[in-house]
Amino acid sequence: MKTFRITVTVLLIGWMILIFSLSAATAAESSATSSGVIEFLAKIFIADFDEISVLEQESIIESLQFIVRKTAHFTLYGVLGGLAFLSVITYTSVPFPLRTAISAAICLLYAISDEIHQIFVPGRSGEIRDVCIDFAGSILAILILVLLSRWKKLKKFI
Repeated sequence: MKTFRITVTVLLIGWMILIFSLSAATAAESSATSSGVIEFLAKIFIADFDEISVLEQESIIESLQFIVRKTAHFTLYGVLGGLAFLSVITYTSVPFPLRTAISAAICLLYAISDEIHQIFVPGRSGEIRDVCIDFAGSILAILILVLLSRWKKLKKFI
C-alpha cells in the first residue's frame, strides 16, 4: 500500500506541475495551444476541413474555443480529483468521509490558487467560473471513485 501511496502522490504532484505550467502560458500561447487542438480535431471530425477557406477554418476554430477551453479545465481537474482521491484514500486510519472531503479540498484549494496564479500571467485573468468548472471536474472524478470504492475495486483501502 505504501508503494501505491507514493506512486499516486508523485503522479498527483506531477499533474499539479502540469496544470501550473499550462496556467503560466500567456494568453497568446494558451490560445495557440487550444487552436491547435481544435484544428487537429476538426481535421478528424469535419469532412474536407482542409479544403474549406482559411477564413472558414478560423471561424470554426474560434467558435469552438470556449467549449474546448472549459472542457480542458474540467478534464484536467477531473484527473487531479482522481489522483487526489487515490492518494488520500490510502490513509485508512482517517474516516472515509473525511478522506473524501480532504481530496475534494485539495482540488478546490488548487483550483483557487491556479486562478490567482493566472492573474499574474500576461493576458490571463482569474475567473470564479473557472474555479467552479475545475472543482466540478474534480468532484465528478471523486464521486466516480467513491462509487467504485464502495462497489469493489478500492474496497481494501476502506
